[in-house]
Amino acid sequence: MCGRVSKAKLLPVGLLCLLVLLNSCGTLSESPSALQKPGLSRKGLAVLNFRNATSKDRADRFQPWEHGLAAMVVTDIQSVGGLNIVSRDRLKDILDEQAFQYSGLVDPDTAVRLGKMVAAHYILTGSFTEINGELRLEAQLFSVEEGRLLDATSVNGATERFFELEKEMVFNISKHLKIVLSADERTKLAGTIETKSVNASLSNYAGEIAVTKADELRKQGKTKEAHEVLEGARNNFKKALSFDPDYDRAKRNLSEIIRAVPLTL
Repeated sequence: MCGRVSKAKLLPVGLLCLLVLLNSCGTLSESPSALQKPGLSRKGLAVLNFRNATSKDRADRFQPWEHGLAAMVVTDIQSVGGLNIVSRDRLKDILDEQAFQYSGLVDPDTAVRLGKMVAAHYILTGSFTEINGELRLEAQLFSVEEGRLLDATSVNGATERFFELEKEMVFNISKHLKIVLSADERTKLAGTIETKSVNASLSNYAGEIAVTKADELRKQGKTKEAHEVLEGARNNFKKALSFDPDYDRAKRNLSEIIRAVPLTL
């Protein structure tokens, strides 16, 4: 009788141990992957604007891509994960304070100095050249820790394929950033496209540059001038959507500027 009672009492204890064991296994299986690791354990990447190396007679038309190409690269790398991207606003503030050039090629010494200032492990910079419908993108990746150029890559193709060329460049860079992408991840990233319209892209990024300029004018107390620049930005976003009505980034930009600025301006 006593034996039977002890067995009855042991059964719940056994079940409890089993539940604890299963729960522990579940916790272990949910540990963060390399692409989901905490932000503090990730290395930092600073992306500078791309220098416009297009000939003077055509440079103005493609000037928005100095900011735009860098923004596209940041968006793609952020979507992959595994790195902390230095805020573009913080990066610009540091560059302005130290009189660094915000776009263009930099040497290893400058990259190391800048990287230490913004707590970045890597600095990415580059340039682009548009020649009669052909686009060439170049990028350089510097290691701040090692004080050297890790990689220099370039891609070429029709300007109308700018969105594919940018993706190809990101894939090349990701190898040296130690970002391992599966076939499915590469396919997904390649298919995530802001817009396929050159005109829509240029118009949107011209608007984003104008918003930054307006913010600088506001800080200087030039409210009227800031409002005028923001009105121009609003028109740029509308123009972008006229070229591509499904351009989500331009939609968000237009929505934000409408909320921030009275329609009567």
